Amino acid sequence: MDLTEDKDFQTGLTQSLNGDFSDAILSFEIVSSRFPDSPIVHYELGLAFQRRAEFSMPSSLRLRDADSGAGSGPPGLAASVGGVLNAFLGLAVVGAAKAAGQTDWIVQFRDDFRSSAAALERSIAIDPTYAPACYALAHTLRYLGQNEAASAHALKAAQLKPENKQYETRSLNIESAFGATQGGSSSVVSSWKDLVLPERTKRELRQMQLLLEKPALSRELGIDPPTGLLLYGPPGTGKTTVARVLANESKCRFFATTPAEVNSMWLGESEKQVARLFAQARANAPSIVFLDEIDALLPSRSGGINQYSDKVVNQFLHEMDGLHRNVRVFVVGATNRRDMLDPALLRGGRLSREIEIPLPDHEARRSLFALYTRSARLNDDVDLEQLASRTDSYSGANIKALVNEAGLQALIRLADSDDPPGAVKKLTAADFDEALINFKPPKDEPPPGSWRLF
Repeated sequence: MDLTEDKDFQTGLTQSLNGDFSDAILSFEIVSSRFPDSPIVHYELGLAFQRRAEFSMPSSLRLRDADSGAGSGPPGLAASVGGVLNAFLGLAVVGAAKAAGQTDWIVQFRDDFRSSAAALERSIAIDPTYAPACYALAHTLRYLGQNEAASAHALKAAQLKPENKQYETRSLNIESAFGATQGGSSSVVSSWKDLVLPERTKRELRQMQLLLEKPALSRELGIDPPTGLLLYGPPGTGKTTVARVLANESKCRFFATTPAEVNSMWLGESEKQVARLFAQARANAPSIVFLDEIDALLPSRSGGINQYSDKVVNQFLHEMDGLHRNVRVFVVGATNRRDMLDPALLRGGRLSREIEIPLPDHEARRSLFALYTRSARLNDDVDLEQLASRTDSYSGANIKALVNEAGLQALIRLADSDDPPGAVKKLTAADFDEALINFKPPKDEPPPGSWRLF
């Protein structure tokens, strides 16, 4: 049967148009069970969650740029591009609401936007060329604070439908509001070939991908796939990017959290947030739960000295490997302080697989310089091979910062020069020399030893 003939689907559209978002969500969930492979159903479900989330919060907090809504949203959400700053103002109001103990709407707000993201990601997984879902997902991700991913989806929507100026507007607005890169200036890392990593590390990561993507193959081999992965290494080596690529390559939903999202001043709220995170991941399996800065989330328990932290760690351990078995829910943690993690976290059945993301070697640094200067105009005297030799112990993030510093040096040099307006402007070797003097990445100090009482 066609969707246009489905009464529940038509009812859901009418309910959504009339602002009955809760009823629309129920209608679309019923339809999604009959049409599980329809990108349109999951798209409309995602929109219903998105609109309910927006109207659960004070109107002053809603994003009000010219591209608000997903094309058919309720009137009144569109306004000037400058209104995007309300997103930052909203953070302060949310903090004030927490201080006053008014957290009910915040919980509903976060849960609905996460459900919206899951439904829209499902729509895109079914049909990667479905531009409306990419467009709507960009708006949802902005509310969740995932600005880089929002920029990527907005750009993808604009590329899929270049004739739609509304899609182009959203892409430009996100870039101007949050400083996200797009277009020819950079590329979104989405596959293993885009990552600059040692081949052995890529091979280990692809093993995890295959175990997630083809669980039947693991069963045929008679092995139990690992339930979690720990990515460790120095800061700036791309651990978060690796987790995103793993989710993309294994076609899994991606649920990320940080200490700032989990930790709450209210008793029991942090544990509830952990339970909600894993409940959502189970409902949208196969999925990856990414725990950034896991050393701050799950530090070694202190034997009752810090009861708050211990309770959060206990809740995480229970969700990872408790009474209820997680089916196709994979946990990925990232840290540069492995020594601070609770030992129970690293045992079998939890984060039993560990992969180091090391600092780039000479060849990798050269590839990173080539990547980050791809859109820059380089003078003939710029030698990437020499730059790679002079940046021993630099991480990928440091190399990117160095290229930006060279651009700033070129900006000052050109502003103070007497070159004619039409002269070709390029980055020179002198700009990189000056950048190397000004930018010195901090040296990693060895982890502190154990505390001594005497």
